[in-house]
Amino acid sequence: MNAKLPLASCASSEADDSVAAALRELADRLSVALSTVDRNPAVALEGVLRAEDELRTLIAGGGRIKELKGVRLATRALADAYWSLFVQEGHAVSRLSVAAACAEALKWNALGGMAPDPMLWERLGSLLRSELEAGLSLIAGDLESVAKHYLRAVSYHAAALDQIDRSLLVPACHLLEMSLPFLAMSRRAPPAPHYLAFPELGMPPRRCLVAPPEAAFHLSTKAAGEWLQGLAGRLTEGLSPAALDRGHPREYLAVTQHLLCHWSDEPPVRRAKRHPMAGRVIVGRGVEECRRLIAGEVDASASRWSVLDASRTSMGLVSESDSAIDCTSIGELVGVRFEDADLVHLGLVRRLRVESGGVRCGLQLVSRAARTATVEDGRAPAEVLLCGPLARGEAARLIAPSASVLRDDALFLRAAAAVYKLRPLESSWVGQGFAMRVYQLG
Repeated sequence: MNAKLPLASCASSEADDSVAAALRELADRLSVALSTVDRNPAVALEGVLRAEDELRTLIAGGGRIKELKGVRLATRALADAYWSLFVQEGHAVSRLSVAAACAEALKWNALGGMAPDPMLWERLGSLLRSELEAGLSLIAGDLESVAKHYLRAVSYHAAALDQIDRSLLVPACHLLEMSLPFLAMSRRAPPAPHYLAFPELGMPPRRCLVAPPEAAFHLSTKAAGEWLQGLAGRLTEGLSPAALDRGHPREYLAVTQHLLCHWSDEPPVRRAKRHPMAGRVIVGRGVEECRRLIAGEVDASASRWSVLDASRTSMGLVSESDSAIDCTSIGELVGVRFEDADLVHLGLVRRLRVESGGVRCGLQLVSRAARTATVEDGRAPAEVLLCGPLARGEAARLIAPSASVLRDDALFLRAAAAVYKLRPLESSWVGQGFAMRVYQLG
């Protein structure tokens, strides 16, 4: 199944609940069909095909993004059912159908920010065995085949969807499907960092900086990058192609820039060594909760997460929740206070991934010892978050609930017993529920 992604639905919560219930019921029916495969494969196949049609209808009805978990479970159940039929002696399903179902399930795993599913990758790799034994050395995205579905799954894995906001998933899917004909995999390793796929080994793809010793297929994004560059140029000029009809042009531009960044010859890499850490932290979301953390106003209901690692510029946390949506969102301001310390770190959420132990959250740190201060313009004072130490003539980063607080003219900062005149060094950076700006202190 390879349904097209529609616009995000604006249906009422009642309609959303009905879609969620239908997805759960469909997944249950697929499980029942799965249990009858050994006894009556023909009846099981009929049930699977009927469920696939219903799933395609539900997806086209607009519940896809709002019901990520439901669609993910249903597509996984469909892939399991197809696989069970396929491994039966005298099976009545084609390798192509099974590959399409596995690739679709892996796609929804990626959209849901899930860790790679080893079993699905092993199945998809095994479906390529006959082509590999025949000497397959090039996989193209413009010819319908089992290999194309493998490439499609790799493209979603390589798109770093756990680093984009949920609101961009619709245009992200659309652009990935449009990019597929421009993608390819071969045995030749490019000199730049890239993604590797291991169909013979049944392993999930991974990114590497140098070619590995084991046999692998190397993902080539050069042609796709050239196509995306041209698209980005048109979108920047305000020219939105008619085919981009599932989101706002600025959303398509954001996704295009994201893909260009991760598929370039110089993709983002960690600049500082990460050090394993342990401990529990109290987490606050948004400016007001961060302010309360700094003030020590912590109650028993405050969120408590575990620390995984940290570097000079980042911190890795894990929440015990099984849903990234319930934890936080990409780009959100988060405050972190260790249970046995007074300092509060501030960071921006850059990655969310659901794993067996909970939701892993990657933070880009903007402060290691945040404080509160007051800005004044001669009328109404406003409280802000201060990201670092203060010294006249030096720069200071301030965070406020909105950009209207961080003005250009006649603004003063009052911290402790000192008053500083603020001269803006750059424009405000506006995020979800906050604005950040750097000033020179006079």
